[in-house]
Amino acid sequence: MTDLLLVGATLIDGTGAAPVPDAVIKVEGGRIVAAGAREGSSLPDAKRVVDATGKFVIPGIVNANVHLLDGIMMMGRGGLEYLARFEGRLHEVIEEASQIALAAGMTTVFDTWNATQPVLYARDRVNAGTVEGARIFAAGNIVGMGGPFSVDFNKLAAQVASIPFVNRMNDLFEAGVGRRLAALTPDEVREKIRAYLEGGVDLLKVAISDHVMAEAFSPHLSFSRRVLEVMAEEACRANVPLLSHTVSVEAMNEAIELGCDAMMHCTITSQVPIPDEMIERMISKKVWGEIQPVTDDYQCYLEKHNHPFTGYAGGVHRENTIRLIEAGAPILMGTDAGCTDPDILAEDSDEVLSMRPWTLGQDHLLWFEAMGSYGMKPMDMLQAATRNPAIAYRQDDLIGTLEAGKFADMLVLDGDPLADHRNYAKIHAIIKEGREIDFGQLPNPKVVTAYPRSEPRG
Repeated sequence: MTDLLLVGATLIDGTGAAPVPDAVIKVEGGRIVAAGAREGSSLPDAKRVVDATGKFVIPGIVNANVHLLDGIMMMGRGGLEYLARFEGRLHEVIEEASQIALAAGMTTVFDTWNATQPVLYARDRVNAGTVEGARIFAAGNIVGMGGPFSVDFNKLAAQVASIPFVNRMNDLFEAGVGRRLAALTPDEVREKIRAYLEGGVDLLKVAISDHVMAEAFSPHLSFSRRVLEVMAEEACRANVPLLSHTVSVEAMNEAIELGCDAMMHCTITSQVPIPDEMIERMISKKVWGEIQPVTDDYQCYLEKHNHPFTGYAGGVHRENTIRLIEAGAPILMGTDAGCTDPDILAEDSDEVLSMRPWTLGQDHLLWFEAMGSYGMKPMDMLQAATRNPAIAYRQDDLIGTLEAGKFADMLVLDGDPLADHRNYAKIHAIIKEGREIDFGQLPNPKVVTAYPRSEPRG
């Protein structure tokens, strides 16, 4: 007997095929058995039938780049008290963040920077079904970067915190593959990377250029070509996707030449235009580019207030995004979003927070708004948030489209997302591996979100 039948919805399966009205999706053992047009009037017996007449069903959203601990927060105010408050409970924060993501329609997230051991522990609990949440694939540390209180993120906080706490947090994130790697020989790097991969990470993300925020528009290459090739060889040996962190054109060129599976925030190039020939090589080599735009309203706010992040997606970076869209480059939806401390949220007005692209849960909705305004077509946006990350991260046999054999990860929407991107927020039902999620009750338990967001004093 079929476990679940979803009937009557318009099926948008993520493959790029035309929508199928009055569709039937059959689910057994958490996987799709068949998905397509209703054939005849009779339906097989099923334990559960969901009548989705008038609705639209799409694959569960797949976010190609999150930091379930708030990565943006780590680069400035708030990182110190955030980590101190939840030390020893970071896996609980990560689990809560995965629940926030799931409640917003993300059935899978790729976490590309986090405290390594806590994120792997949370990943295993969520993926085993011990804890509800979006499925997690994790990179742990960004290879070659220091921890949250290093020069890469928030070194100033280290000046007002105890040395044991700073060292403990930095070691937790770095997991043996921090900035020290840049001083080692290729053979020594190989040994470190191999041991790190044997620790169970799903992805290898390499800092091809640095992350020194004071030098955001004057980045340096982190490693020699021969060391990068060692890292690529070890990723291939372990059969894990190779990801890059780049903030310059030369770093992006290295990522393409290495054959990285995906380049994070590839349009952030320190306000230098990406050469046309590089875009052509990105396309021909099928190196996926994760893009992190902001809405026009938020860009105006940043410029009006001379915000440090004004150049994040503005200026040349915005032009890079538009050119990649127009060229038909392989694009991924990603946001850098995480579970933000209410103390940080309290520093901004509700109007500003509604535009903040790094708040998990609303992040992907703002991505659709921004990319649509840049000229990206609706079906291309849908695939960038479903099929494309699955392909880029080699999980397309399991997720990304609604086809036979894949996990039954589905969103049932009240409106057509191809007609209006705002319909991604109109969630009628969330189904993960064939189970209907009571998303209105998530997150549960509350950890970070249990703290009230009060108004700042002074």
